[in-house]
Amino acid sequence: MTIALLISGKFLFAQSIPLTPQNWQVVDNENNQELDLQVSEYKGKSAIHLGRHEIVKLKTNTYENFVLEMDIAGKAMPGIGFRAKDLWDYEFLYFRVFSGGKDDAIQYIPVFHGSHPWQLYNEPTYETSAEFKSQEWFHVKMEVFDKNMRVFIGDKETPNMQVELLQKECDKGSVFLKTSFAEAYFSNVKIQPLEKPFTIEQPRTEFKYIAEWEISEQLQGNIRSQRQYFEWIGNAEKNHKWRAIEADITGIINMAQYYDHPQESAFAKTTIHSDVAKKMTLAYDYTQVLLISLNNKIIFYGRELDMNNFMRVTDGEQTIELSLNKGENKLVFWIRSDDEWQNEVGNPPYLGRKQAMNWGFMARLLQE
Repeated sequence: MTIALLISGKFLFAQSIPLTPQNWQVVDNENNQELDLQVSEYKGKSAIHLGRHEIVKLKTNTYENFVLEMDIAGKAMPGIGFRAKDLWDYEFLYFRVFSGGKDDAIQYIPVFHGSHPWQLYNEPTYETSAEFKSQEWFHVKMEVFDKNMRVFIGDKETPNMQVELLQKECDKGSVFLKTSFAEAYFSNVKIQPLEKPFTIEQPRTEFKYIAEWEISEQLQGNIRSQRQYFEWIGNAEKNHKWRAIEADITGIINMAQYYDHPQESAFAKTTIHSDVAKKMTLAYDYTQVLLISLNNKIIFYGRELDMNNFMRVTDGEQTIELSLNKGENKLVFWIRSDDEWQNEVGNPPYLGRKQAMNWGFMARLLQE
């Protein structure tokens, strides 16, 4: 078994990492309890065996630009965390092994404060297809340099996925392996430094999204009347410390990245400037529950019920007409996370903490 030498902070050649407690530490994903490392034979390979909702952390070194390869076999959604500051903030790549050949087989998400926003980051950029089968071995090779990542499945020479990484707080960090909802096996884990940069195809952003917003502090409870909304927004505008934020390259506002413990809801507001009084159409989508107010008038209140795409946030899924005044127009969103839904479907807590996983929206004005 080959081990890399570390001299002056640089690896001389690739690592083949022994599957021993000296190199790996297992944690219960639900309760944040340390577990024993389990190594077993599975279909001809010596492998780390993780049960449902478990994490195994590579103890040695942190990584910035690298090539990581391994063999994986699982029943549900095994994945790889990398550039991890800790188990709350990291980049995450995972594989829906039951969706081999489909457009959602591979998914990349940035994890902020423990949230796993799979409904926000989806196809065609952050979910892509790959060929693999449940409980059968498949080979993964991922290349990471600066803010770019490429993923290759099997012996493919062209990437199955290429994305710009979005976790702004993590430019280097540790590596770990993770399961969700079912067991998985990981074998032949190798990592080596990557010194040569590469380019990727940038997402097609043909639309101009509403990018600049301000967000309030977090709120608890639900808005159930117009009177309650105006009381809440009045108090927030008077007493909250508001924070200026900006949408990412595909128009997504991921609310969870701005709160240490993402929980229930918050306000997001922006100003639309218009040279004349006119009507325009707002295209938008959101997680779970949304209230929209324009110039202090509630114009929409709804709950996300679209199960055809399992409540994924997609560009332009919903539209509404805005009656804009000449000059400045105040647009306010009250946006609820999926914390209630997480409880209703019985999803486990993350590292012993109940919190939001999907919390955000996207919005743009349609061209006249």
